[in-house]
Formats: sequence, structure tokens, C-alpha cells
Amino acid sequence: MNINSEKSKEIIISFAQDGNFRSTIPNIKIDGRDIAQVCHAKLLGVTISQDLTWNKHVDNIVKKAGKRLYMLYQLKRAGITQKDLVSVCVSVVRPVLEYACPVWHTNLPQYLSVNIEVIQKRPLKCIFPGLYTTVSKKAINTV
Repeated sequence: MNINSEKSKEIIISFAQDGNFRSTIPNIKIDGRDIAQVCHAKLLGVTISQDLTWNKHVDNIVKKAGKRLYMLYQLKRAGITQKDLVSVCVSVVRPVLEYACPVWHTNLPQYLSVNIEVIQKRPLKCIFPGLYTTVSKKAINTV
């Protein structure tokens, strides 16, 4: 198997408190070239960090879903029906947020779950504005 040294990255996963562990690990070389050491890398669409947290991955998917939500808002402004807007949301926005979730969602801290939930609620506000405000007011009144 030939490994492309230009596309390869090295990520050192460590929970050490001091940063001195990096100096003791020699750089990997392929074809005489040093492989770049990175703090996080994307592997099959999932961003893995050197400390095995999911902050960078959640930031990436929230940003990507937000860009796709802009398209949803433009379609609503163009007069597309609610049924079609739901289809667009389910086929374009939701897969970004749910891709490989069995890998990363089980160990997600609460604050990152909230970030994902916020972006998931935005299409509901866009597609069903009256229904969403009614549900929100009922929820507020019951609390």
C-alpha cells in the first residue's frame, strides 16, 4: 500500500497534563518527509481531537447545518409549501446533524447537546412559525 505523505496527518492522543510528552515522541517520516502533527483531524466526516472531546466536531456540524438552513429560509421566502420545506429539512439539514452520531453522541456533554438542539429547532421556527410560538407559550405557562 502506498501512503501519500502530503495528505497524511499525525494526531497524538494523550491525556497528559504537561505538554512535554510531544518532545519525546519522534516525528513519523514517509518517503523522507515529516508527517504534520495536528490537534484535530477529520476522518470519514467525523472530527477527532487529540483530547478525544467532541467540541470541534459539534462546531463543524452546527456551522455546516446553519449554512444549509439559509437555503431553507430562502425556499420559504420563495413560497415553497410546508410539506416541501419539511422534505428539504429532513433530506438536507438533518443528515448533517445525525451523521455518525452513534460514534460521538453517547459521550456528548450537556452544553454540546444544547448547541445541537438549538440548531435543530431553527427549521421548526422557520417552517411552522405559528405552531412553534403556540407550543412555546404553552410550555412557558405550565412552568
